[in-house]
Amino acid sequence: MTEQASPKPQEQINQISEQQIIDNILKNMPSNDEVAVELPSKNKFYNLVDPSKPISLKPMTFDDERAMMSKKSGGSDIINILLSRCMTNLDVGSLLQMDKLYLIMKLREISYGDDYNASITCENCKTENKVKFQLGSLPVTYVDDDYTNPITIELPILKKEVKLTLPRVKDESYFSTGEKAISNLWRFVESIGGCEAKTVISKVIPQLPLKDAHVILDALGGADYGINTKVRFDCNYCSHSEVMELPITSDFFTGK
Repeated sequence: MTEQASPKPQEQINQISEQQIIDNILKNMPSNDEVAVELPSKNKFYNLVDPSKPISLKPMTFDDERAMMSKKSGGSDIINILLSRCMTNLDVGSLLQMDKLYLIMKLREISYGDDYNASITCENCKTENKVKFQLGSLPVTYVDDDYTNPITIELPILKKEVKLTLPRVKDESYFSTGEKAISNLWRFVESIGGCEAKTVISKVIPQLPLKDAHVILDALGGADYGINTKVRFDCNYCSHSEVMELPITSDFFTGK
């Protein structure tokens, strides 16, 4: 009795669907499920695509990383592109800055894990330290239930009430440099000392005392709310210790 020849490798592949092969190769891949997020603004000031659903983030894929690295535009433009690919139910351009920073940290956390490794050179002994931070441990301050937009503040020097409209991601070009930020502040001031005339406001802003101008800038950035990226660094080689901003490098979204 003649033995039946075993199927050749290519014939075996033809007997199994291509999708089955792909599914088998990727069967141990971590979950790519979307994660619902509650933003520091408590989602109070957004028109969601579907109001019945939450704002969600999905972990980055290799395709997302490749798309980000292929863009020639720099800084915030690349981050905005990345968020637009990974965030659902909300337009990136409408994001408040306090929420954008939170989403950046959350996206890194769900894509690569809670641990973030960084190299920090001690200012005291000049030795490079390998440091690990836990992104999920960064504290988040959510807005109060009565927080509104526009917001009202009082200038500490001039003692005048100012009503401000919070800027969105789409307004980032107005704040790309310190000079631009000061020259464009009037766009987000609805009234100052009871005056709503933009022609007056645009002339008053450049003459503000420095402290008053910074109070407006801090309020526009939601300085009292959002994720706190201040971390403590203790040198492994000397007694130096300091509180500093989380060191974010170009590798932050590459997992290196």
